Amino acid sequence: MILETVVTAEFSEYVRRTRRAVLLFSGGLDSSLLLALAAAELGGGLTALTLTGPHIAPGELAAAWHLARRFRVRHIVQAFDPLELAAFRHNTPERCYVCKKAVISCGWQLVRRVGAEVLWDGTNLDDLNDFRPGLKAASEAGVASPLLELGLGKLNIREMSRRLGLPDKPPQSCLATRFPYDTQLTREDLERLSRAEAWLKVRGFSHVRLRVRGKQAVLELKTEEMARFAAPEVRGPYQALVARLGWSSLEFSFR
Repeated sequence: MILETVVTAEFSEYVRRTRRAVLLFSGGLDSSLLLALAAAELGGGLTALTLTGPHIAPGELAAAWHLARRFRVRHIVQAFDPLELAAFRHNTPERCYVCKKAVISCGWQLVRRVGAEVLWDGTNLDDLNDFRPGLKAASEAGVASPLLELGLGKLNIREMSRRLGLPDKPPQSCLATRFPYDTQLTREDLERLSRAEAWLKVRGFSHVRLRVRGKQAVLELKTEEMARFAAPEVRGPYQALVARLGWSSLEFSFR
């Protein structure tokens, strides 16, 4: 794999406007592509920041760590507890906005510490079509979004990622999104949800969402993984686990 064959002249020109940058790096598809492309241009001038806490989906931190190591990018992992934020704790519609502001604040602190010039995130063109309060926070705080500014959407990103040999990861989201708005969130709620999703992820299920509706849990999986989940050695133990974790019923949704 030759990285230079994937990096377009336009992207190279964009990245070379700066000598040092900090990337808010979740380990997801978008920020992973940005990390790979920027590492080829900036080398030691790139620092990746990953914030980890009880809201992060299982496996995300490990994925981020491995990718940063693969591209030899300086990687800072920092503890972050969004439950300290009232809007997050109460799971209000402003949750993402307030949380993103706190994340960005951590990012700018690192920018100053390492002598960087810009703070980047992995926002892309298709994100503008979704309800994403965090985009407002990023815009207000002066975060730059190279993928968005270059007009790259998900199709472009997946194709470039494939050519780079990057993992074709399904979209991930904060665990708070599994709960209805205005639901009081606790560390215990997030930890048991993480355990339930991790049980399936380590067994190879790709898209896993456990939606919580009071005492009821709704498991969301890909349609093509339905038959594998229905196997007695999977469905039975999983239903038992969900019951042990405190949910009285389990329903299913396939997409």
